[in-house]
Amino acid sequence: MASHDLSSMQQPGPPEPDAVEPEEERFEEYFRTPFRRPSAGSIRNVVGTLVVAVLIIGVVWFIEGSGSATSQAISLSASASGPAPRLDQPAPPFDMKTLDGQIVSLSDYKGQPVWIAFGASWCPPCRAENPDIEEMFQKYKNEGLVILAPAIGEDSGTVRSYVERTGLTFTVGVDETTQLAANYRIVGIPTHFFIDRDGVLRVWRIGSMSPKTMEKNIGKVLSVSAEDP
Repeated sequence: MASHDLSSMQQPGPPEPDAVEPEEERFEEYFRTPFRRPSAGSIRNVVGTLVVAVLIIGVVWFIEGSGSATSQAISLSASASGPAPRLDQPAPPFDMKTLDGQIVSLSDYKGQPVWIAFGASWCPPCRAENPDIEEMFQKYKNEGLVILAPAIGEDSGTVRSYVERTGLTFTVGVDETTQLAANYRIVGIPTHFFIDRDGVLRVWRIGSMSPKTMEKNIGKVLSVSAEDP
């Protein structure tokens, strides 16, 4: 029997390096793009920029969108009664106690434009705009403008002290029980109502105003009464 020399038989050698394509290389081949991969540092820069942008947008919304810079939220102890204020409709009854204990009513000023400014001596936006309200009063009082300013939830002594310190000359009063504010549906201060010579509500604004806006709203109620010839 012929013997077989196993050493002389050709044994299959190991596969050539390129014969088996590594898994990673096949993945790269299938999903290859012409764009370079961003580095880790670039990704961090982009994320950081987005975070800063979101924070800036949030701050702007809080200051401007929410109105926090121009008004102060307030809680009332009284419950609303009577009709709510409505634009281009007769203003609801308004009876305010002045600092000297007198009661003044909106009906007392028939034929005159009336600006009602709800506020409080502790309210920062109210204090900030009061000098401008005083300036408007001095400018337009000879044209009949009346300003009535009830201080919500405060007593006469506290409000009188504030008025004397600041030199306000328009009619300031108190709404100690918050009933007047409730009837006028006040949710934040300052809140302004501009009522024309016929007793019709023409402007209702929550939040403080610039002098330019004050003059614009005063102009809407200074016109001659519709009852005049």
